[in-house]
Amino acid sequence: MKRTNVLQALIFSIVILFGGTACDNANDERFSSTEEFTVEGDASSIEIPMTRTNWIVASVMYPDGGIMTDENGYPLKLEGMGTVRFHWGSITRDKAKSLTIQLNDNFAGEERRLILKLSTEQGLYSEQIFIQQKICTNYYQIESITYSLDEFDGVREAGTKPWGITWIDRTGSGEEIKKTSFFPFYNAFTEYYFDTYTGEYPKEWMNPEGESRYVDMPGNIVDGQIIFEQEKQKYTDRGMYRGELKDISFEMDMVGMKQNRYQADIYYKTLQVSYTMTLSRPGCLSYHCLFLPQRIYILTNQYRYRTTSHRNHTVRSPMYVYSHQKNRSPKYWD
Repeated sequence: MKRTNVLQALIFSIVILFGGTACDNANDERFSSTEEFTVEGDASSIEIPMTRTNWIVASVMYPDGGIMTDENGYPLKLEGMGTVRFHWGSITRDKAKSLTIQLNDNFAGEERRLILKLSTEQGLYSEQIFIQQKICTNYYQIESITYSLDEFDGVREAGTKPWGITWIDRTGSGEEIKKTSFFPFYNAFTEYYFDTYTGEYPKEWMNPEGESRYVDMPGNIVDGQIIFEQEKQKYTDRGMYRGELKDISFEMDMVGMKQNRYQADIYYKTLQVSYTMTLSRPGCLSYHCLFLPQRIYILTNQYRYRTTSHRNHTVRSPMYVYSHQKNRSPKYWD
């Protein structure tokens, strides 16, 4: 009789054990009935309903297993009501049976993924939720850009840059002297730099190939007025282009069959201005950006630096060139 009771108790315990394990693995016993979410690249909000209340966000991971951190650099987790933020979104729990994931526009150029690990407070049970966000293709366009002169804007000198070339003319006979044209500014590119004080740099929000990326480029300041270059240039954090001086040439004497060296000192100026830019895109209100320092650097063989920026726009442009030449026979040249 005792053996029968013990055997029945053992069988009943085994049934409960296997029954409990089966329930823990069953989909209807998960905290969330959905294991994976995929959203478009635009800013999105995902509300995840829960079947129970005894859960916490134990951690948030990257697909490679790395732990995501919050805005203060601590491992991302949420053990009660509240909100935690990370670099491209936030996680909010304001109800016992739901969790809200807010994702920013994905202008990173690749899909973004994260893995939520939910568990009971004691950690006896856990599960994962996979979230994937596609690339955002709904780019902002530059609706307008206006330049102005603030207190620290203007033009100033910015040093010199040497230029030189050595040439031997073997096309003639003897030491014939003939005139030769040189284009010292052709490879002296204008370099420019747009800067901003905002938290995110707006160039990431724009279509890399969009026509609206091309904007008027400040080139000089005359009598308090900003003078623009003839051609528009692409709005970017750092760029370069050939300035209008590229076609300027100097005619110099060249002695045949000898090594001719031509040298010049190039003077630069810096131009700094301020700008305000407005961005917009379909279905969204205009986004107004106030960009303070922008600098444009123009480098060519007869110029100074001019810099342009919203506070600072820097440009190097030619002012004056001092040059001299030397002619020697190759065998005597040192």
